[in-house]
Amino acid sequence: MNERITRLRNLSTQTRPSVSPERALLLTAFMQQPSTKRLPIPIQRAKAFHHLLTHQSISIADDELIVGERGAGPKITPTYPELCCHSLDDLSILDARAKTPFQVSQDTKDLYADKVIPFWSGQSMRERVFGAMSLSWHAAFEAGIFTEFMEQRAPGHAVLDDKIYRFGMTHFRERIAASSQRVALSDLPD
Repeated sequence: MNERITRLRNLSTQTRPSVSPERALLLTAFMQQPSTKRLPIPIQRAKAFHHLLTHQSISIADDELIVGERGAGPKITPTYPELCCHSLDDLSILDARAKTPFQVSQDTKDLYADKVIPFWSGQSMRERVFGAMSLSWHAAFEAGIFTEFMEQRAPGHAVLDDKIYRFGMTHFRERIAASSQRVALSDLPD
């Protein structure tokens, strides 16, 4: 690897993941405008997307030939309060958890407490979906039949480890097939 690639790779791999409030603040400010509330939902979403693309920070590091980050730099992650508005407890857990922690500054927590959470409380997609579900669905959710993975997040958000790069997709397909062959239907509980 040449010096440029080594430096850019190190920047990407050695940076601690962090949460940025930028997207949440931009979207919240846009959605709070009285004129926005009068628009049909598809137009609101299109204009919100335009607002984000117009105002969000763009990261282009020195010497990058392929550019693009989700946030203002490597491993800076935006949040999506319209899908699921993180509570202050959620942000503290993200910051302190042992597996895949995301640094959350006190400033970010304060901005969430003052601006993001008050606006999105009761309006997120997650809360609206939960409000429309039956009592039996809620009981199944509480029993753990469904997990919160997809209803709190957008698909593709997960931070993966490097196994896919080290072993390749074929390796995982072969492992799944071998594991499936070892499990006999008679071994499964009723």
